[in-house]
Amino acid sequence: MSSDNNIAKRDFVIELMKSTGKDDLNYIYRGEFTQNLQQHILSLAEKNIDRDRISGKIKKRIFHIMVESIQNISRHGDAKENSEEMTSSFFSIQKQNKWYYITTGNIIENNKIDDLRSKLDKINSLDSEELDVFYRAVLGNGQLSNKGGAGLGLIEMVRKSGNKLSYHIEKVNDEISYFYLHSDINGITLGEAPVQPLGSVYTVDYMVNLHRFILDNSILLIYSAVFDQDSLLSLISIMKSRMSGGLNSKKKIISIMVEMLQNIIHHGNVTVSGISGCQGIFYISLNNGKYCLTTINYVKTTDKEQLTQKIDHINSLSDEEREDYYNERLFDFDSDESFKEGGLGLIEIRNKSKNPLEYQFFDTEDEFSLFKITTYINI
Repeated sequence: MSSDNNIAKRDFVIELMKSTGKDDLNYIYRGEFTQNLQQHILSLAEKNIDRDRISGKIKKRIFHIMVESIQNISRHGDAKENSEEMTSSFFSIQKQNKWYYITTGNIIENNKIDDLRSKLDKINSLDSEELDVFYRAVLGNGQLSNKGGAGLGLIEMVRKSGNKLSYHIEKVNDEISYFYLHSDINGITLGEAPVQPLGSVYTVDYMVNLHRFILDNSILLIYSAVFDQDSLLSLISIMKSRMSGGLNSKKKIISIMVEMLQNIIHHGNVTVSGISGCQGIFYISLNNGKYCLTTINYVKTTDKEQLTQKIDHINSLSDEEREDYYNERLFDFDSDESFKEGGLGLIEIRNKSKNPLEYQFFDTEDEFSLFKITTYINI
């Protein structure tokens, strides 16, 4: 493959944070795709699209392609879902420099590969006029697909994006393979730009390697963008529908999620390299009976020492000592309000997770550093 095969050896999320601009987006979900989850996944992506200053017509086309991509999972997916293994489905939408990149992945039975590859190659070989004629012919006789019109959906994705579909098929075993489908959409004007803008990393090869990284690290969801309350609520809705474990465990995880995401919104509103807003990353993984929640956001480099002392102190306290420290912070009216609230949130996360907080700082070229904080929750 032509893309960087060392993605799993790098701290991908830190690189992602450094490269994410104000209008950029990285949103990746792996696991089960129930009807309810599909709605939440689409809702979060749609809210990001709605923020862009692009024409309503292009927004509709992007959303249509996104819907078709997710429906493609249910239309083509043949294996029973298992969210912890290679057979789990995969959806990703990225935005960079006014271009959108939508990728899905799902299992397909090996005896269906030749037919699917033939259909995709046929669709990709046609120009726009030929594609319109072919679409009408297929619509009339329904011969392209015997599974809910999946062939028509593929044709529609090409027609609405103005670009060919990229795909990759990777053998899993003698019975099944993993099928990746990738679409590029110009968010400025459709059909008048190259398939891949110069310098873009978001090719189907890159996404295959990214998927491997996600599997290797048991990641369920990654969201990188400028955060607001709408994105917080959408992320919570997705994880409510996605999580395993008992009710108490789910409540604890959601409560910690809220604290960590609010930390980005309340304390990550900075201007870095000319980009203002609550830039951040949230990702969650599940491995060996533990959920791992991580957020990354910018902080002033001058605040690193104080944050380090605060977290180290919280980690060193017993349960009873943390309760006293929490009350002490709560009624400390002389402290800087932002740092006071930040301290209370960190204590809450530590108390609810029952595990020490892990953290790292990464220097940038500006007066800010990236602050990464992780907590674990046993289920």
